Amino acid sequence: MSMVRKFIFVFGLGGLLIAAAGCATTKLRGGKAVPAIVITPDATELEQLAAKEIRRYLYLRTGELPTISQGPTQGDAIVLQTNNTDLQPQQYRIATVNSDGKRTVAITGGDEIGTLYGAYRFIEHFGVRFYLHGDTIPDGPAPLELPAVDEVGKPLFELRGIHPFHDFPEGPDWWNENDYKAIIGQLPKLGMNFFALHTYPEKRPNAEPTVWIGLSEDVGPDGKVAFSYPSSYQNTLRGNWGYAPKRTSEFNFAAAQLFERDDYGAEVMSGMMPEPKTPEQANELFNRVGDMLGSVFEYAHKLGVKTCVGTETPLVIPEVVKKRLKDMGKEPNDPAVVRELYAGMFERIKRAYPLDYYWLWTPEGWTWSDVKDEQVAATQADLLLAVEAAADVGAPFTLATCGWVLGPPNDRRKFDRVLPKEMPFSCINREVGFSPVDANFAKVTDRPKWAIPWLEDDPAMISPQLWVGRMRRDAVDALRYGCTGLMGIHWRTRSLAPNVSALAKAGWEQGSWAEAAHSEPASRLRDLPTEDFYLDWARTQFGPEAAEQIAHIFVGADGAGRLAGRDNRRAGLPRTSEWVDGPGAIRVEPTAWSRQSPQFDFVEKFAKLRGKIKGAGNRERFDYWLNTFRYARSMGQVGCIVGRLDETMKRINAEQNSKIKKRMARNEALGLRRQLAKEWAEMVTYLLAVVSNAGEMGTVANLEQHSMKRLRLLNKHDRALEKILAKPLPTDAMPWKDYRGKARIIVPTVRGNLAVSEDLKLKVIILSKNSPAKAALYWRQMGNGAEQMIPLEHAARGVYMVTIPKADIGGKDFEYHIKAEFGWGRKIYFPATAPDRNQTVIVN
Repeated sequence: MSMVRKFIFVFGLGGLLIAAAGCATTKLRGGKAVPAIVITPDATELEQLAAKEIRRYLYLRTGELPTISQGPTQGDAIVLQTNNTDLQPQQYRIATVNSDGKRTVAITGGDEIGTLYGAYRFIEHFGVRFYLHGDTIPDGPAPLELPAVDEVGKPLFELRGIHPFHDFPEGPDWWNENDYKAIIGQLPKLGMNFFALHTYPEKRPNAEPTVWIGLSEDVGPDGKVAFSYPSSYQNTLRGNWGYAPKRTSEFNFAAAQLFERDDYGAEVMSGMMPEPKTPEQANELFNRVGDMLGSVFEYAHKLGVKTCVGTETPLVIPEVVKKRLKDMGKEPNDPAVVRELYAGMFERIKRAYPLDYYWLWTPEGWTWSDVKDEQVAATQADLLLAVEAAADVGAPFTLATCGWVLGPPNDRRKFDRVLPKEMPFSCINREVGFSPVDANFAKVTDRPKWAIPWLEDDPAMISPQLWVGRMRRDAVDALRYGCTGLMGIHWRTRSLAPNVSALAKAGWEQGSWAEAAHSEPASRLRDLPTEDFYLDWARTQFGPEAAEQIAHIFVGADGAGRLAGRDNRRAGLPRTSEWVDGPGAIRVEPTAWSRQSPQFDFVEKFAKLRGKIKGAGNRERFDYWLNTFRYARSMGQVGCIVGRLDETMKRINAEQNSKIKKRMARNEALGLRRQLAKEWAEMVTYLLAVVSNAGEMGTVANLEQHSMKRLRLLNKHDRALEKILAKPLPTDAMPWKDYRGKARIIVPTVRGNLAVSEDLKLKVIILSKNSPAKAALYWRQMGNGAEQMIPLEHAARGVYMVTIPKADIGGKDFEYHIKAEFGWGRKIYFPATAPDRNQTVIVN
């Protein structure tokens, strides 16, 4: 079908005609009319959102603000409509037609979600790219010329999305409602439609408040619970997973400036850290989380995003609940009682928040331990009890399985033969993602199947990880095995931007790069080619001037090459951290830095390209990655210095002659200790230069609470040295508190979309040597009008708060920037492109 015939066919069905005469339009420079965005008079909320998003991004990209029309218009046009006659749900078509000197781009969806996907795909033709942490808008205005497009988008998997994992501060443990909504709001831009959470049980290491466990009689009509047990999300006063409790005011090298209070964690934990101390507080936490998830999941559903939560199986019953059951004459281990608990859990979810799936995670030990037949039997029995309980309460969601493996070690398909076929089966890859997608997926038949690759792994949690080639490989394998879902497990967001983008794109299209998957056995080749991906990445992130050279560097840093064993995990980027009692401990190296440093030669090659980068946004993104790489290099050097200091102190402690011991301490160990403090400070300074969200603040906490306090990598030899030297260590060996880096503004949570009923509430962090003389937010209606100024309110340390009330917003799309002013006329801005290009917010 020709493009013109396709256009007539689509618009004939929709009944939307583009007339030669119509409403007045604004003018581009030179007198040419701005293309209008046209929707039907009965456009749905999502179709209206699609139109607003196109308007927003064309404004950001070109500086021109198109109108949104519900009727005939003149000149060029972008027409949005939904037509399910020849397109399936989620599918879209973008077709450009030239007629009578006018150009029209028709964006048609098989359903309203498909129309929204088509709108975001159309915007990508202007060089815009989308990620979990936000958007990339290339620097420099582009002409508002409608591109010639003829494409159809069809997802390869029914469900595509993310699985942020609760347990560490780098992930959703530190997310607030605005963080959830900010990230979920990015999913449709990525063509994703799935969001899932896991809940750890009591003593593994602690109960989490995502899912409540209890009886139906303890649930109110609104989902509020009247009986519960202590639970918590990670916070700075809680000590597990290798994080030692530590007040943020004790954080070093100016890291304390990021936090407005000592007991830092998610807002739902406010006033209850490290965990609830009374029954009333225990109930309050579950109720706060229920309210938050209710708001977040309703928002997700409006955007076509499916939601999922779940627990581990067999069900771990909290001790407080066990006691209550026994007091009621019920035996906690009785299958009928377990079924009753599942019914209570499911009834509470029905009343508290909308949910599409509830997944049950099989035991983590099945991925590395021997499993007895009775353990498998207990898990199977528990799964069937959950199925029965869901039927008992008429659960409005579908049960699913997940876990660290697809099924029991001796028979991965065992549960496929006993569980209802409507239940999806899923699992994360083994070996924290170093192993490919489980080939046993191909043997599971007649049911939905979700593959879940690791976008990053937690052993190297505080290190950068680039896995584009691996994401592509896992997507190809998942499709080959007949999987209907493709999701990524993760904690952080911005540092994973390439990985997330690669996984999202591979859920829709697998190009010529996929052919490499068939050229070598899956057991040997782990990563697929990435050159095309990183060339586009470099051009859109940093501009065209050095794109090929930058792409070459990222290609070299990506992936792991061929498979490595569990004790020899390799990566293109050096793995400068590892699991030691918890995620992301700095890796201590016994070898000299001179032998390790060549791995980081690419860092200075990257740095030398900075002079070619043009534009404030491109430079900000370049500096983010440059400082990320420098941070990783400093971490590698810290690990080597710690290793040398450990070895030196071992020799000193073995020396019996006190004079020789003291000389060795003075001439060898003290110099290393000073060098360690200097390099540690440099590492943190680079990290503070990239912190931009809650997850990266969690990385700071990890360094302080894990490597510094729990493992004492910086100061574990201080007492011994001071005793030998008979005096305190010099001040240049001690951490400092003041900020010594470049002044910057951080907005940890950036909402791109807002409901009419919401205020815009922002936390603003200003890192600087001195407090600003003035700090304020400046905002206006998007594209026009005078700016209004709202002063920032100082909370504590480097943290400020500011709110734009919904009454002032008035339901209109708007833009804003933040400016901090210092002495001698010095000013810094957020976003980096302000005041020329502001942060925009769509109200819908």
